[in-house]
Amino acid sequence: MWRHAHSAGMTVQPNNYFSYIPESRLCHALGCTLQSAGFTQVAPYAVYPAGTHPKDHLFSKTRGRVLQAYQIVFISKGRGRVELGSGRKAQEIHAGQVFVLFPNVWHRYAPEPSVGWTEHWVECKGTAFDMSLNAGLLDPGRPIIRHPNFEAVHDTFAEIHGLAGTDAVGNQPVLSMLSLKLLAILAGPRNANEDSTNRLVNSARMILLEHCTGQRPMEDIADELNVSYSTLRRTFRVQTGMSMKDYQMAMRIQKAKDLLDNTELSVKGVAGQLGFSSAFHFSSQFRKTVGCPPSDWRARLGQGGEAPFSTRE
Repeated sequence: MWRHAHSAGMTVQPNNYFSYIPESRLCHALGCTLQSAGFTQVAPYAVYPAGTHPKDHLFSKTRGRVLQAYQIVFISKGRGRVELGSGRKAQEIHAGQVFVLFPNVWHRYAPEPSVGWTEHWVECKGTAFDMSLNAGLLDPGRPIIRHPNFEAVHDTFAEIHGLAGTDAVGNQPVLSMLSLKLLAILAGPRNANEDSTNRLVNSARMILLEHCTGQRPMEDIADELNVSYSTLRRTFRVQTGMSMKDYQMAMRIQKAKDLLDNTELSVKGVAGQLGFSSAFHFSSQFRKTVGCPPSDWRARLGQGGEAPFSTRE
């Protein structure tokens, strides 16, 4: 595991290790299963890859490899080359960079022989990674993250190595969640333009949430954010997959569910509180979004048929 030498202000590297872990029902339910993790310091001119891994994970520089899961590989020292996808050109990889291996995608990689490298990796599968891929947060066309948050990635791997080195099987659920933390770090904006776009859309989402019960014109929101309405409308749809008006309506319907579940307001009262022009308009929109009228939504909880709650023993 990693040991922190606080007096010296530095981190002592772990010993080389790898752990392969069987699948877990709990991790499957959580949407991410860490299947393996490892750390290797590859010295200059050392044989690579080492032949100690399971046969289904071994690869040679000539044959390459295909996995059935995702891998996140972090190079903290040294440099090398990677080929990620059949027919793709080899690319250089340097210290502080990360590359992602995708299921059923051929790959091979190796350190520069005269330099070596230090690699950290986790292998995962699950719906969280699949949904990130489908949403474009992970992109097989851009598998190398050139400028990740080095400290965040480094510190997360330090936690992973510590837990995996202590009890990989017993710590598998926490290790799986730390892998999701890595995913969240790497799925963020990769450059200043992406960061600016994310901030713009997130600001718009917050304003829409705060004013979802009103009738504030969308153009006013664009003015508040110092951008043209056409730019905001287009960027919002690209980032969220829905229009600003549809997003605002989704927030209103969510609040309507909460009010129906947790208050005694009538359907007309809920409509009025959320800024709908009439109970009919509210009911129509609720049915369109949820698939049933507000009265049926409330009735599913059996409201009005429960005995009063009592604290008497």
